[in-house]
Amino acid sequence: MSAIPSTVANVFVSPAAETDRYLPEGPHAVSVAGRPAVAWVNIQTTAEARNGAIHLRFWDTGEMRSLPQPGRPGFFVQTDRPGIVFTGQDKRLGTVDLTTGAFTPLATLPDDNPRTMINDGNVVPGGRAVVFGTKDFQFKDPISHLYLFTPADGKVTTLAGNQTCSNGKVFGHDAAGLLLYDIDTPRRAVTRYRLNLDRRSLREEGVAVDLHGEEGFPDGMVDAGDGTVVIAFYNPHRVGDGRAVRFRLSDGEPLETWTTPGSPRVTCPLLVERDGGVKLILTTAVEGMPSDQRRQCPHAGDLFIADTALPRLPASDALRLGG
Repeated sequence: MSAIPSTVANVFVSPAAETDRYLPEGPHAVSVAGRPAVAWVNIQTTAEARNGAIHLRFWDTGEMRSLPQPGRPGFFVQTDRPGIVFTGQDKRLGTVDLTTGAFTPLATLPDDNPRTMINDGNVVPGGRAVVFGTKDFQFKDPISHLYLFTPADGKVTTLAGNQTCSNGKVFGHDAAGLLLYDIDTPRRAVTRYRLNLDRRSLREEGVAVDLHGEEGFPDGMVDAGDGTVVIAFYNPHRVGDGRAVRFRLSDGEPLETWTTPGSPRVTCPLLVERDGGVKLILTTAVEGMPSDQRRQCPHAGDLFIADTALPRLPASDALRLGG
């Protein structure tokens, strides 16, 4: 079999403060007052911190902004309101104004376990709902869950349990309806589920992509179109380069790979259109790095950008907040 294409990513953003490098995740393309930007969360600033921030980098001038948050933001997604994103922070769901940084709570999870917090999420096709998960921040036990939230009625429904660190989520369709492809990081797999939005139910349908042979833990995931996904791999055990890989969901075949020099803990991917092509942006982290490892990973916590072989961006949906 011929070798798959491999691309070395370049540094896109290099945070000046070490605290801003701690746990960057969940990048998205956004627009603030008509200015396109890339935004991402820094879930927390240190291991003990109980708050984080949303960061923005504007394309037109390279301006950087930081929006401190009252909690630890695990994810955000775009909404149908200009400049407003939907986010999960600790155990609360709400919106953030990307101009002011103000957080408006909308709902609270039915979970009082002190070791769990909201992690990753994505908008269901059509924009009626968001599916998101929680994580055991000690990364030890399957005490976390998958949830469904619908803004129209403010209802939070538990879809599944037995998760440890709920990460990347991508949706698809087949003849039978709506599919959810989900990563619970310690399982080292992309699991396929059948989602019934009207019944607010989820049924597991097996493994779509087995990742046990890959180095590192699968973390964030993004739809790359044509039945493929890009997965970021978080490697806590090594120094040197990190990686992300594009896989075909139908058979788990790897199609394309990228490396992040000097930054092995790759957290999340984002695809954007720039300069006449589709680019890949990758967030990376320093979370938990011993000092000797950090010295050998000079670009840990940077954001990277790279070319891709993709012809176009797949369609995406904004969450319909209504009102």
